[in-house]
Amino acid sequence: MTADEALVVEINGDSVTDRENSTIGLDSPGGSATSSRPASHASPMRNLSSASGGLYVSAPGKIILFGEHAVVYGRTAIAGSIDLRTYVSLFTSADGRIYLSLPDLGVEKTWMLKDLIRAGERLAEYPIEEDQAPSLEVLVPIARKLSGSCEDQCGVQHLAILAFWYLLLGVVHRKRDLLAVKCTVRFKLPSCVGLGSSGAYCVCIATALLQTAGLIPPPSIPTDDEGSLTWEEKDLDTIRKWATSAESLIHGRASGLDAAVCTYGGVASYKPGTRIEHLKNLPELRVILVNSKVERNTSRMVQTVKERLKKFPSVVEGIFTSIDAISIEAAKILHRPEENGEGGPSENGGCSEHDHHSLQANVPSIKMRWLSNDGGLSSDGDHHSLQPTRGGSVRSTSLASYVAGGKRGSSASAISAASDKGELIDTFTKLNDLCRINNQLLIGLGVGHPKVDQICTTLARYGIHPKMTGAGGGGSVFAFLKPDTPQTLLDMISSELTKLGYEVWQPPLGGPGVVEHTRKPDLFQITSNMLSTPTPKHK
Repeated sequence: MTADEALVVEINGDSVTDRENSTIGLDSPGGSATSSRPASHASPMRNLSSASGGLYVSAPGKIILFGEHAVVYGRTAIAGSIDLRTYVSLFTSADGRIYLSLPDLGVEKTWMLKDLIRAGERLAEYPIEEDQAPSLEVLVPIARKLSGSCEDQCGVQHLAILAFWYLLLGVVHRKRDLLAVKCTVRFKLPSCVGLGSSGAYCVCIATALLQTAGLIPPPSIPTDDEGSLTWEEKDLDTIRKWATSAESLIHGRASGLDAAVCTYGGVASYKPGTRIEHLKNLPELRVILVNSKVERNTSRMVQTVKERLKKFPSVVEGIFTSIDAISIEAAKILHRPEENGEGGPSENGGCSEHDHHSLQANVPSIKMRWLSNDGGLSSDGDHHSLQPTRGGSVRSTSLASYVAGGKRGSSASAISAASDKGELIDTFTKLNDLCRINNQLLIGLGVGHPKVDQICTTLARYGIHPKMTGAGGGGSVFAFLKPDTPQTLLDMISSELTKLGYEVWQPPLGGPGVVEHTRKPDLFQITSNMLSTPTPKHK
């Protein structure tokens, strides 16, 4: 799959001619659409017919900055969201069918709603664990049977279908009046290259289905992105748990980091068994992201590390400990205390209400921005070079600092700019070294690849030391860029990597997590006329 193919999850419904028929309950034949189980925590079903305008949700991709693989074994990792988003458009339908279409993967599937009804009746025998993701042990065998997936089918198509059905059954287990839906999935993120497409997919599907069933309320918190809202922390935590469980069907033993970042957004430190810690007041660093175009299998890479751990337990545990130390050190470097002494991860390791709002509702992206030789902003025409920082303001290193201060202010700002520039270069140098060390440790775990080595060698000639991001075995590579890197040099680097057959991006790092859009995203305006209704194929 090429990198410009888009993952867009669109759940569309047929036109509803009879508004009363737009609600198809999962009742037994001849019965009502009510459940015998209490659902005091659930909100009413939303009207998501075509006439209502539907539901639009999106979630970002992610890159792991430090700590992959070690995080699976209880160590710390740091990851950030990237603005390559997965979108969901949800409508309920009245034709008694469930559709799943993944045109980029060559998948067109249709199931009858009555099969889901029967499954819901069977699930009534099993207790519901409140505040927990649905039981994999209970639901996966049923999901395999209904989806048509076999246990030995591990291709991305089968795993995506299985994850969808697991989440669908999880919702039905809790609230049996879920409506029939139609899903079309397309990729904006390239898949199988370590950029979180699976995590974003699971977060989007979980959010859309939970919202449709009324198991989470509509979002109410505005974000910096105009026309989008996010959820309270407790609802985001529900989404994260469900998505993490679903992702484990795709990746084997999922650490939960991908789903956490795709849910919350921003840049975060994460350790299994503790709550995600959001890093605030991030330095203005640039990153370069390179797709090796070698698709890797996360489960296979996780198994490779597991086997190496079994063979050399003390050695591999030592590698995990070193990676953990790198992640902790990187978190200290990335976090810059506010002038009033506030900010940074919460001391108790949790996510307070204030932490959540500051990260998700007002999260800044790390913009692709750098300093010119005189300490001001570069004006070389790069699209990202003049992007504002938090809340649209410009930091003291910008031209606005000089204009606002007069001569004495200009002098003071120049000193401040020089100081900030020196701090940024020092930050880059430390992170650059940590990337180099972390990458070598990942190679020691057995997850390297010759193409990744070639990318690293190419960038090293320019004093840039990248590292694998994600499971390894191919996939993507990222690196921090020196703050004063000229655009001409960056163009040269990109050109050289492109000629070698790789794909290069400079995406904003650290943007919002999962959101609901209050209006139809432009992406759907473009694609709505291109998407055809799949021909029913009864399973």
